[in-house]
Amino acid sequence: MDDPGSGLGLMECRAPDLLAAPLAFRIKGTAFPAKRYAPATRGFRYWSAATALRRVADLWAPHLARHRVTRWQMGSTLPVSLDAGSGLDAWYDREELAFKRSGSGTAAVHAGESPDILCHEAGHACLDALRPDLWDAPFIEAAAFHESFADMSAVLAALALPEVRTQVVAQVAAGESSPLSRIAEQLGAALRRISPQVAERLCLRDAVNRWTYVAPESLPEGSLADTLTAEPHSFSRVFTGAFHDLLSALLRARSARPSADDLAQVADDAARLLVDATTIAPLNPDFFARVGASMVDVDARVFAGRHAKVLTAVLRDRRILPATARAAGRRPAARPETVPARKGIAPPRTASRTVAIDAARFGLETGGILVRVPATATGAGPAARRAAADDNATAKRAAEQFVAGLFENQRITLPARTTAKRIAAGTEHAAGRATHALTRTDGHLRLRRLRFDCFGG
Repeated sequence: MDDPGSGLGLMECRAPDLLAAPLAFRIKGTAFPAKRYAPATRGFRYWSAATALRRVADLWAPHLARHRVTRWQMGSTLPVSLDAGSGLDAWYDREELAFKRSGSGTAAVHAGESPDILCHEAGHACLDALRPDLWDAPFIEAAAFHESFADMSAVLAALALPEVRTQVVAQVAAGESSPLSRIAEQLGAALRRISPQVAERLCLRDAVNRWTYVAPESLPEGSLADTLTAEPHSFSRVFTGAFHDLLSALLRARSARPSADDLAQVADDAARLLVDATTIAPLNPDFFARVGASMVDVDARVFAGRHAKVLTAVLRDRRILPATARAAGRRPAARPETVPARKGIAPPRTASRTVAIDAARFGLETGGILVRVPATATGAGPAARRAAADDNATAKRAAEQFVAGLFENQRITLPARTTAKRIAAGTEHAAGRATHALTRTDGHLRLRRLRFDCFGG
C-alpha cells in the first residue's frame, strides 16, 4: 500500500496499464508478466512500482488536463529506471525517473520499491509538466515548493487507496503523525544508519511537523532533520506541513466522525486547490505566499469560498500568509488581478531576464554566474518604477542566496578547466549528487538544473 517501512501491509489489485494515456510510463529493462510475486523479488518490485506510478499519474492527469497539460516535458511517455545503480538516491531529470539501491540480500534497500519515493519523483515530473518555468527558477522557495509538491503527491496518491484511507482517517482528523504523513520510512532508516542527522526519527520527512514560515535568507544552510534550514528539502516541510494541516482541518469541518469517504472528498478538494493555485501563482522569490494566496482565490472561484475560513486559518498559522503585510515585514503576496472563469487555465508564461552574480565570492575567476530571474514590468510613474526596481533587486538577492546554498550544500559542479583562486566550496564533492551545473557561455558561467532528487543530505 505504502512505503515498505510504513507497516500498512500489502494489497491485491489489478495490473495497471503503464502505457495508458495521458502521462504514460515505460519501465526500462525486463518486463515481468503480471502475476503474484513474493515481496523483495524483482517481479514484485516491478509491479509494485508500476501500480504506484500509475496511481500518481491517474491522480494528477485530470487536474493537469484542465490546464491543457496532457504530456510530460520530454514527451508522451516517461522512462523509468528501477535499478539505476548503487546508492541511496532517486531523481527526476527531464529524461527519466531513476531509482538506486543500497546493500544486498535481505538488508538491501531499493528506492524503487517504495511507493512514497516513486510517487515523490513522479510528482516532480507532473509539476514540471504543469509549470516548466519552475525548473530553472533560482529561488529557494520555488525549489522547496517543488519538493513539497512531490511529497504532497506521495500523500495524495496513498489516499487514492480505500485501504489506506480506512487505516489513517482517525489520525488525519486528529492531525497526528501516521503512516500516511511519514514519507519514506524505509529510506529514512537506511539514511540514519549512514548520516543520523539527515533523516527524521521515523522517516525521511514527516508531513506532521512544527515548522512555520520564516524568510529563508534568515536560515542556515545544510540539511538537518531537527532544524529548519534554507536547503530546499528541509524548507519544503513548511508547505507540506500546512497541506497536512489543511487535510486535517477540512476533515474535521466536514464531520465530527469522518469516514474514509469523507477523507477521499477532502483529498480531492485539496488537490484541486493545490493544482489550480500552482498554475496561476506568479513566480517570485516568495513563492510559498504566492501559492497560498492563489489557493484562497481558487477556493472563491471553484468552491464559492466554502473552504476560505479553514484555508486562511491554516496558511496564517503556518505564517505562509501573513495576518498583515506589515507584520511580515514585506508586501502581501500579489493575487492575480483576474482569474479566468473558464475551466481550463493555461499555465503562465513568465517573462525573464538574465542577471550576473559575482563569481569571485566562490573563488571563481570568471566574469560572473548568469541566472534567469523573473522580469518585473515597469509601470507608469515614479512609484511604479521604484516598485519594479525593488522587485528586481529582491529577485537578484534571492538568486545569489540560492547559488550560495548550492555551493554550501555541495550540489553544484563546474565545467572542466575552470580557473579558480581556490577550490569553490563544495564542488570537489558534488560529483554524482549535484542538482545543478555551471556551463561556460561567452566567458561567463551559466547556471542550469540537472535534476530534482528525493533528499538533500
